[in-house]
Amino acid sequence: MHILAPSFLAPLAAASLPVINLHPALPGEFAGAGAIERAWEAFREGEIKRTGIMIHEVIAEVDAGRAIVVEEVEMREGETLEELEKRMHKVEHGLIVEGTRRALKEIGERREKERGEGEGEGEGR
Repeated sequence: MHILAPSFLAPLAAASLPVINLHPALPGEFAGAGAIERAWEAFREGEIKRTGIMIHEVIAEVDAGRAIVVEEVEMREGETLEELEKRMHKVEHGLIVEGTRRALKEIGERREKERGEGEGEGEGR
């Protein structure tokens, strides 16, 4: 896991270019490294019934940026940590593509809007 410094993120945010991250947990749950293992342990302790994966915008606070796409993954009784990890990774492979697609679409829509607003400038002179 790598934590990006605000000095790295700020210029990108100013240019409306988000950095995205895949995190193997639902928003607000199990931030940071070891999320799958911590979710598996919480399930074994009866604390949760599901976990999930999110693709989110990266901000200075770890795994706390706006979620772009989220998918829940049900926990299975008797499943080993390795089996859960394998299922999670399978979901991750599709979700990162969808999250990237949505992020790029948002960037494109924002740029189109900015271009449209800029076309009216200078008229009526």
